[in-house]
Parts: sequence; structure tokens; C-alpha cells
Amino acid sequence: MLLSIANFFRSTARFGILVLGFTMVSIAIFSGALKSGITISNILSHLPDALPWILLLFSLLLAWEFELIGGLVILGLGLGGLYYFQASGQAVITKFFTEVTLMWGIILFASLFILSWFTRQMHDLSFT
Repeated sequence: MLLSIANFFRSTARFGILVLGFTMVSIAIFSGALKSGITISNILSHLPDALPWILLLFSLLLAWEFELIGGLVILGLGLGGLYYFQASGQAVITKFFTEVTLMWGIILFASLFILSWFTRQMHDLSFT
């Protein structure tokens, strides 16, 4: 029972971060390139906008192998992003709420990685 709950947490967190990360990388690269025309040089010039989301995807690779460490790193990214967006005083209120909602989603998925690790540890302790 505990193992199936842990698998659910891990699968949900993996899939959620994967979808969120690739969606936001695509939006970050192509939204700026759409304004000035989709060419390779325009896509490469907007690549720095996608770096935080690429970092999130690399953190997912870490969490894929080491759930606790990766979950803590992703949690740190989510909390850091939440602090950044709340402290930056956004002028456009809808953009602000979108970014804060994304950060809460990242925090939720990171919590699922940590809960998955914790549940597996409880399962291992129950069989020793």
C-alpha cells in the first residue's frame, strides 16, 4: 500500500514537472521570437529567457535518480522564484498571478517528490 502511494507521488511529480518545464521552455523561447519573426537567430537570442525553466528540467533529472535531493533542489527553486516574483513588484497584475501560480505548482511537485521519498522510507522501515 505505501509503495503504491509513493509511486503515485513520484509519477505525478515527474509528469507535472516535465509538462510544466517543457511548456514554459517553449513559451519562453517562442513568445519573444514570434514578435520579431521565427528564425534561428531570434530563437537563440531569446534562449536566456528559458534558462530558469531549463534549470528546472535539469533538477528533474536529479530528482529522477535521487528523490529527496532533487525534491529539495526543486523546492528551493520554487521558493526562490516565489520570493523573486513577490518581491519584484510586478506592474501587470495578471502576469504576476500567473508566475506566482506557476511557482506554487513547482512547490507542490517538489513536495510530492519529498513525500514519495518519505513514504518509501516508511515502507522500508515497516519491512525490517
